[in-house]
Amino acid sequence: MNELQSSLNQYLEEQEQTERETFVVDTDEKANWALRKIKQAQQKQEEASALAADEQEKIEAWYQSEKEKAQRDIDYFQGLLAYYAIKKREEDPKFKSQKLPNGRIKFVKKQPKLNYDDKAIVEYLKNNERTDLIRVKEEPSISDIKKEFVINEDKLIDPDTGEVIDGVTVEHLEDEFKVEVNKK
Repeated sequence: MNELQSSLNQYLEEQEQTERETFVVDTDEKANWALRKIKQAQQKQEEASALAADEQEKIEAWYQSEKEKAQRDIDYFQGLLAYYAIKKREEDPKFKSQKLPNGRIKFVKKQPKLNYDDKAIVEYLKNNERTDLIRVKEEPSISDIKKEFVINEDKLIDPDTGEVIDGVTVEHLEDEFKVEVNKK
């Protein structure tokens, strides 16, 4: 039975492919039929997307579980190695690192961390005339520019002076064709 069903499906797909190659929308009925086909294809997309999302959630949950198990092992063995390295340092205060066949254990000197209060620092720098240490970010306000200036062919113009605004080119785009399919 499966062979017959498969053969039938293949035949129907070939027929539909032939129809697609020669099909032309030239009546309201054909346009409506094409919209129905789009709606069916969109429903297939939504179903496939939902199925994929469900499977992705399962895979992500499995991955997180495996990742957490592995991280517990890593933390455990790093703790054992840290204890071992601390004991070695107690025995030899100059101990910094040891190379082993599968890696290295070591103590790394860390630089002090500075925690900043941006407002207080800026205020201090201004009060002490060190504005050379203050960064100012300049950028155009695109929304305000669109409100203040007008488009004239392929240039942006200041309507008060007629002056062309440097640094702006106007790209005229063609109307976009869209198809809207009723959901129900």
